Amino acid sequence: MIFLFLGSGLTGYYLYEESVTKAAIHSFEQGEELAIEGDLKAAQQKFKEAKQKRSRFPAAETNENMVSTAMKVNDTLSKANKARRNDNFTEAMELVNNAEQNSAPYDGPLFTTIQEEIVSARTTVMVSELKFDMKGKESIDDLKPVLTRAETLQVDEAQEVAGQIRNQIVDFSINEANNYLKENHFSKALNSVEEGLQINKENEKLMNLKTVIEKRRTAFEEEQQKRIEHAMVAAAKEEEMNQTSAIELNDLKTTVTDYNELKVTGSVKSKATVPVNSIGASYRVLDADGKQFDKGEVYINPDELYPDDTGTFDFMIYDVGKDEKNLDQFTVEVDHFTWYLN
Repeated sequence: MIFLFLGSGLTGYYLYEESVTKAAIHSFEQGEELAIEGDLKAAQQKFKEAKQKRSRFPAAETNENMVSTAMKVNDTLSKANKARRNDNFTEAMELVNNAEQNSAPYDGPLFTTIQEEIVSARTTVMVSELKFDMKGKESIDDLKPVLTRAETLQVDEAQEVAGQIRNQIVDFSINEANNYLKENHFSKALNSVEEGLQINKENEKLMNLKTVIEKRRTAFEEEQQKRIEHAMVAAAKEEEMNQTSAIELNDLKTTVTDYNELKVTGSVKSKATVPVNSIGASYRVLDADGKQFDKGEVYINPDELYPDDTGTFDFMIYDVGKDEKNLDQFTVEVDHFTWYLN
């Protein structure tokens, strides 16, 4: 009877322990499933239940620690995301790095997913910082460092930002080149276009603008050469006129005085483009038969004439002689003028 009683008791104890173990394993398996599904809080509770049912359950202890770490990592990533939204990118990146360090000792499906989330979070922070940094930039030099950072990130989001930066650089190049073009600063305009082409090779807008600038420079240089040539011709004509035709006779009159003398008066005008001085007028006196009776030179008053100024002269012919008749038919001609240019 004693052996029978002991055997029944042992059997009952065995069956009880077996049911407890099955319950603990069931809770453990439920915890694993919940963890894989992402319900970490419920998974943590199941692993605790498994430990309560079987205190010596190392796997449940390990999984509970893993889930606890995963929950802390998720909380850290959540804080990183909040910092990113507030444009605190340094803080956000530090939190992402902390999450990576805390999850590093673990592996398995749960932490494979978490590692992917960490990589995604880091990329999101870096791309957000790029977008933030590209705002408000006013020159190509300011955008270049941002573009370099974007190009080093081999993710689609970063490459999209890089494309936006390149487009912005194209716009900067075009605007800067157009401003220089308005002032006919062709070299500076071409430099602006070339700077854009270094980053955006074969960009159609920049290539077209480069062609326009080169054509306008050629046309401008040709027109400038024509202006120079015209100016040289005009200057030569002006110089010739100043040298040969600077003084124009306006008026010349000859009258007979009461003392049987000839009085000559006249005026001249300066056609020169520069001041002239010491102006002399060479004249001939012709008698009634048109024969030369006298000749000489008289100087214009004032001594210096500016462009379009008028000067006068007058002189008397005293030695006509008593025997001369028809003095009123005597005439005076101005042969030519002499002058000096200032």
